[in-house]
Amino acid sequence: MKRIIISISIMALIVAVGVAALITAYSENDRLYGKIESVVRAYESGGDVSKEIDALKMFFKQSYAPALGAFVDDETLGELLSFINRLAPMYESGCDEFTAECEALRTEAEKIYLGELPSVFRIL
Repeated sequence: MKRIIISISIMALIVAVGVAALITAYSENDRLYGKIESVVRAYESGGDVSKEIDALKMFFKQSYAPALGAFVDDETLGELLSFINRLAPMYESGCDEFTAECEALRTEAEKIYLGELPSVFRIL
């Protein structure tokens, strides 16, 4: 009987960690999307884009990466950081693809959330 209780407890713990990872990824991605939208709005309205990019970097380093670091591998977070780091030089050089780069950043962050969703294909 003890083995059954221990087994059920372990399975419940695994499910709880999975749900926590999913909720964390969803909430942090939602906040990241808001920061990206702030950058795009500032770019389109002629606002202080550099300030918004700095706020995005600060959010990523202080909130996003530490929160998802337990669930997501460092390589994926490094790719997101490289997208963020490319924004300032693109803006300063007047690159036409600035908003496309912001959308690519959003897509990469969405992949993290989708990677946390449970799927039969990941089990097999």
